[in-house]
Formats: sequence, C-alpha cells, structure tokens
Amino acid sequence: MKPIALFPLLVSALLADTVVPQTASDLAITIYNDNRAFVHDTREANVTTGTQRLIYEGVAGSVITASVVPSFSGVSTQLYSQNYIYDLISLDSMLKKSIGHPVDFYTNGRTPTLSHGILLAAAPVVTVRQKGTGKILSLDKPTQVIFHAVPKNMITRPSLVWNIRTAKAGKLGIDLKYLTTGISWKSDYVLNLDKKSLDLVGWITVNNRSGVAYPHAQITCLAGEIHTARPIRDRSIHYKQNVAMAMPAPEVKEESFSGYHIYKIPFRETIANNQQKQIRFTDKTDVHFTRYGTLTSRYFQKNGKEKLRFANVVELANTQDNHLGIPLPAGIVRMYQKDSTGESHFIGESRIANTPEGEKVKLTVGTLFDVAGEKTITRYTARKGYRNIESTYTLRNQGDTAQTLKIEEHIPTYGENVRLKTSCSGICSVRKLTAFVREFTVQLKAKASYTFTSEFEVYY
Repeated sequence: MKPIALFPLLVSALLADTVVPQTASDLAITIYNDNRAFVHDTREANVTTGTQRLIYEGVAGSVITASVVPSFSGVSTQLYSQNYIYDLISLDSMLKKSIGHPVDFYTNGRTPTLSHGILLAAAPVVTVRQKGTGKILSLDKPTQVIFHAVPKNMITRPSLVWNIRTAKAGKLGIDLKYLTTGISWKSDYVLNLDKKSLDLVGWITVNNRSGVAYPHAQITCLAGEIHTARPIRDRSIHYKQNVAMAMPAPEVKEESFSGYHIYKIPFRETIANNQQKQIRFTDKTDVHFTRYGTLTSRYFQKNGKEKLRFANVVELANTQDNHLGIPLPAGIVRMYQKDSTGESHFIGESRIANTPEGEKVKLTVGTLFDVAGEKTITRYTARKGYRNIESTYTLRNQGDTAQTLKIEEHIPTYGENVRLKTSCSGICSVRKLTAFVREFTVQLKAKASYTFTSEFEVYY
C-alpha cells in the first residue's frame, strides 16, 4: 500500500486561492505576569488583484480572537471578514471532514485493489459505498483511504484568514496586533551573602506555552498587576519544560510606564514553544544589609506560656547609595553563603513583592537555630470594663555570635483607654508602631540571656 501524501495536496489547495505571508520581518512581544502577552508582528506578502483569501500562519494557538487588530499598507485593500482557524490537519480530522465526499481507497485483504466510493462514516470504523457496485464496505484501517483534496477550512498551523479585496497586484504590508494567553514571565533572584555585603543577580524567566514560537523577537516584560475585565480561559497545553540560558549581554533597560515598570531586553531573542528561557536583567555587587531575628506575639492566655522562635531576616535598602536602587519586580530570591572553607551553600529562599526604588527589602532566610526563649503570662487581672496583663519575656542566645532580636507585640484591642509599661532598658529598646502594636529590640551577646516584662492596662 502506498503511503498517503498530504503535503503536495495541501500546498496546491492553499496556493490556488490564498496568499501566504512570508516569515515575520519584525516581531515584538510584551509579556505580562498574568499568563498573557501582547504580540506586534509585521510581515509582507505579494498579492494579486481582486478578491482573495490571505492566510496569516504562525498565530499563537491561545490567541484571544477578540483582541486581533490587523492593518494593511502599500496596496489599497478592503477587509471583508476575519476567521481564526485552528482545525489542524490530521488523518482523523481529514476523515471527518470528508464524510459524504468522494474518496479513493484500497480494499481489504492480502491483495488490496484501488477502488472509488463515497465516505459514509469515520468512526468507530471507516465505512464507504463502493462506486459502481453500491456495496457498503468497512475498511480494516483508516490509512486505506486516499483523499482527492484537503477539506476546506483546514490548515497545518493555527492561522488568521482574512477575506480581502485589493485594487491591484503588488507588495502588501501587514501589521498585526493581538493578545494571547499561555505565556508569562517572572523574576528569579540569586543572592550571595558575605559578612557585611551581598551580590544580587536578577533573571527574567519567560515561560512559553502559547502554542507558537517567537523567532528573533524584541522582548519587553511589564511588571505590575494589570486589570482585566474577566478571566480568560487558557487553552494552551502544558509540557515538560526545557530551560535555555541566555548570555548576560548588555543590561536590560528599565523605565516607568503608565503606572507600571517595563524591562526591555536590549537584544533580540527566540522563544520556542514549550520552552522556559532565562535572561539576566540585573547584576549588583557590594549591597549592604542588616541581619536580625524577628517574631510576632499575640499570645495573652491566662497562666500560659509561649515558646519563642525567631525568623532569621536579611534586610536591605533598595537605594542607589546602597549600590542597588532599581525597581525590583516580584519574584523568588534564593540565598547562598560560603562557609569557613569557601564552599557555598543554599541557606533559604524568600518571595518579594514588586518593590519600588527607595523601599526596603526584607527576606526571611529561615529560623535562628541558637536563639530560644519563652513568653510567660505572669499577671492576669480581668473584670468588667478592665484588663491588666503582664508578660515576662526570657531570651537566650546559645550561639557564638551576637544577635539582634526584634519582638513585635500586638496588644488585644479591648477598649480605648490603654496604658503601657515595660522593664525593657539597656540592651533593650522599645518603639511604638501603632496604638496597639510596639516593637522590642534586644542586642543579645553570644552565650547571654535577657529577661524583661511587658504590661498593658486597659479600661473599656
């Protein structure tokens, strides 16, 4: 049995009444955080005079059709209608589209012969009415069918099809803009800590599941939360990721734009379908930071005791004076530090929100191993219209290095008249954050401990 040759049939079917544009001459894509992108593509095609179909191949399989905006230049053109065709050619789809139409087929048996008929059904078995005899035959295999032509409205790749009328033959410029789902970007950071400073490398990670590649594209990433009218279904298919690492090249250009921040890649890149690509967008060194332990306490149970565990926090100022000072898009920061032998270790990761220049960045590394403590409710007086509660904090630093410890205490909002007391002094300081929140900071030396009390009295 001879193999079915679809490609020559497809080419002749398309070229008979369509114009297929050339490969994209200029492609730009703006990628958002919310699984969508704005594609701006320009191409050229040679058109004939009169009415014709113009097929624009290589459109994203997850295009938002209502967002498509085409425009034409060069040759005077009228656009009558637009279709998005994603019914791609396959043996199954060819059979279904050919039901009721003439086909050639090979008969069953060890010595099949070529015959002619009308295709009656495609599933679960392929059934044909044999020409001349009128017999209805069930074929053993669907590959026994030979097609006369490609069924109408079928194509090899998702495409936009425009019905147009041109005043004359010539070169037609096509400018296409559309939104698509299935592609997004995020920030990933690598932070290397030293004793007093750190190095920060930022990567733009693009994930393309839109169903099409973007060759040699000018890429812009927009950081911020854009407002959309309603959720849009993502029709993209998810596959195993392949990671492509781009060389650092020139630094990405950042600018403020319409309430957001955009990051322009200063070189063109190709983003293949079902690919994850990383592009380095910033590399900062000698950024100074502070390190401390912190916890939040809301515990005020009668005669109770709370174990204290402190999060290990790294805080840095996002300023130019601190060798940083750039808008940092939201992402995950993965932190590393070298030990006494110079070997580097992963020590934790933390997620940051979109952070403007001038703001502080707080990263939670993990939990301080060598710091322990308790909060004990040492006095609890409660009667109608009155509360008086005293807490005793005991902190211990069992490690070999000094620690700065911060406790954010949230007082229950029983009433309006509040009086606060504390024995915090010396290595301990206190500051009022709000009417019902205060922060204690203790500078605790290695192998040392400290105890202080916190009291509030409220009338209501």
